[in-house]
Amino acid sequence: MMITIDDVLAKVKENNIGGEEVIRRAYLLASKLHEGQFRQSGEPYITHPLHVAYILACTYNDVETIIAGLLHDTIEDTDITLSEIESIFGSNVARLVDGVSKLKGLNFSSKSEKVEANTAKILRAINEDIRVISIKCADRLHNMETIGFKTEFKQKENALETIDLYVPLAYRIGMYEIKKKLEDLSFKVLNPLEYEDTSRKINDYLNENKETLDYVVYKTEKVLRDNGINCVVKLRVKEVYSTYKKMLKLNKRQRKVSSQETSIVTIDAIHDLFALKIVTDEYLDCYKALGVIHKEYDIDSTRFKEFIAGPKTNLYRSLHTVLCINNCLVQAQIRTKEMDMVDTYGLPYYIYSKNKPFSEVQDEIRDSLQFCKDLNFLSEYFERNDLYVEKVKKELFAKENVYVRTKNNKTIELPLGSTPIDLAFLESDNTGYNLGRVIVNGIEVPLDYQLKNNDRVSFIMGGSPEDYWLDSAKTTRAKEKILKYKRACNYS
Repeated sequence: MMITIDDVLAKVKENNIGGEEVIRRAYLLASKLHEGQFRQSGEPYITHPLHVAYILACTYNDVETIIAGLLHDTIEDTDITLSEIESIFGSNVARLVDGVSKLKGLNFSSKSEKVEANTAKILRAINEDIRVISIKCADRLHNMETIGFKTEFKQKENALETIDLYVPLAYRIGMYEIKKKLEDLSFKVLNPLEYEDTSRKINDYLNENKETLDYVVYKTEKVLRDNGINCVVKLRVKEVYSTYKKMLKLNKRQRKVSSQETSIVTIDAIHDLFALKIVTDEYLDCYKALGVIHKEYDIDSTRFKEFIAGPKTNLYRSLHTVLCINNCLVQAQIRTKEMDMVDTYGLPYYIYSKNKPFSEVQDEIRDSLQFCKDLNFLSEYFERNDLYVEKVKKELFAKENVYVRTKNNKTIELPLGSTPIDLAFLESDNTGYNLGRVIVNGIEVPLDYQLKNNDRVSFIMGGSPEDYWLDSAKTTRAKEKILKYKRACNYS
């Protein structure tokens, strides 16, 4: 599909983003600067920034972000300078373009050093303006969609980087729509046989249960409307990569309790392979709908999750419950229209819904998003690029995390193996330094207890850091705070 500037502007108008005139000016400049440049496909280079801008407009990014998307390769590939961009479009656009541009004019001792330096530059730019994530992910999405023109080696290299860096970034700000596409495109490159096999299993199981699922969608919407709940019900099928990962996880867990060596878990064991997306008009209707559904269907009560009162750390809000219908598990996800938009598009739509310039909501975002606070801490703590990138990937992009609830029902995400000590210092320095005892799920546990998914944690103050805390802590934040306390004690 060839995208034109008219397509971009039409989407901008449709989504009521505004700024059509200045976006067109940015396009005319980008088109002039990239004149005579071509992609590996043979297409004029300007087709790429147009696709990036279109993706950004489709996902409710603001005018400055869309302009920066159009100009995102101009610093690297043309003669224009940042100061010239700033003089035309302002300092915010210039900062975004700089944030997504690779380092130029530097000599590196190795390719890995260059990669680390550029990754660190992106992460530090995100720390300054989180909208950098939107541009980099839109850029990577179009590059992955057109990756067939690259060599096999380059395809796999880009796919690995996408899984390691861009997928976690998209997830951290709730851009599930883009995250899922990036995952599946990368998986198809890295493991085409498993991709095709998993895709076939999904389609086969979907076809086996299609009649049941179609009826459940119809019946659920009718029952809810009959109970005075205005809503829309749609079927969501889990993506290929996500399904593949879930099956690996279930098989690994099963082998721990079974003597069998071979895979014994089949696709029907995945409780959220199929999901009913139930979108209501009103907040209270979510809870009314939950009550109606629980009366209407057999449910798996162990799988209920409350992400409305306690949202995920990336803004995701929904009620989750699992229905058992004709031996088929179907998850129900219940949320309002507004929640559904944020759950789909993430932070860009959250900013859009505020109807304010980014500068007026930036501080609120930094205070409310755990990722922003964690990234800022690591950015200040690690000056060396290699250590900084390593810690971000290990602690913020961990392959396995645990989700726990605090006393005030806030959901916190931590690396697997984290302890109450890590959670306390994440909550605040004061909580960490005065931590005395910990209650998990109503029972007192030792401070070096390893937190598990869905643990409910509350703290009792009256203590202070002890020597063993340093070995028990998992995160850099907790370790650094404990060391700081010990140094202060030794000094005094």
